[in-house]
Amino acid sequence: AGRQLAKLAGQFIAQAALFRSEFGNLGVRIQSHLRLGVVDSLADPLVPELIKSTRHLVDTVSVMAGHVEPLRTKFVKRELDAIISPDPLDDLDGLDRHEILFEKFVVLAPRGTIPFVDEETFRHFTSTIPMIRSTASTSIAQRIEQHFRRMRLIVPQGSSCDTIDSIVNFVAADLGWSILTPTCLRKCINHMPFIQVLPLPGPGFSRRVYLVTRSEELKPLKLRLSDACRDIFSSKYLPALHAIAPWLAEETTISANSTK
Repeated sequence: AGRQLAKLAGQFIAQAALFRSEFGNLGVRIQSHLRLGVVDSLADPLVPELIKSTRHLVDTVSVMAGHVEPLRTKFVKRELDAIISPDPLDDLDGLDRHEILFEKFVVLAPRGTIPFVDEETFRHFTSTIPMIRSTASTSIAQRIEQHFRRMRLIVPQGSSCDTIDSIVNFVAADLGWSILTPTCLRKCINHMPFIQVLPLPGPGFSRRVYLVTRSEELKPLKLRLSDACRDIFSSKYLPALHAIAPWLAEETTISANSTK
């Protein structure tokens, strides 16, 4: 009886998936509820714009914005249907990873800071002006410290904050300098008149952002979501970055439509 029930259930599930896929192609709603996790540095304005662009496909959306590790944990526990994160979860099987964008890290300094022209002057800069670090163990903070170790660069500890907004606020108040990615600056654009954004000299480093879903779920919604994310970054992020500094938009590349 159990085997017969499993067989019938499999047929029902396959028919339901086909039904949803067929009607999704007609542009009608294809998901009743979506549980989405987004890394905090990208939550605004990405999330509101993403909900607007998919509201004809999804009835309701619940969003969790936070750091990478909590999002990863909730996704693994199946408490989230999809996450937008720099972590592609490469150590897990059965997932689709849609690359959204690629961006290089940049230096934030108070307005009026004399630009450093090479790695040597940057090293001197880091030894004389305090750095604003993150108190949270975020993926950005970890990447920055890894980069310093690769450069064999010892950066004295200055003030520390727990959010990107507060880090940018400290830099704008002339309390020190920091390192972030261009898209982080988009959510703190009101501080930009008081901040100077500079290229990071020497060996640069970067991050990629992915939409991660389970392979058997969210079909065909996942492709619509990834395309919508790319469109939002192109229309809402790149022009704002170009307004801050023309070269800054060039440090961020919208990825081609690809899945790994």
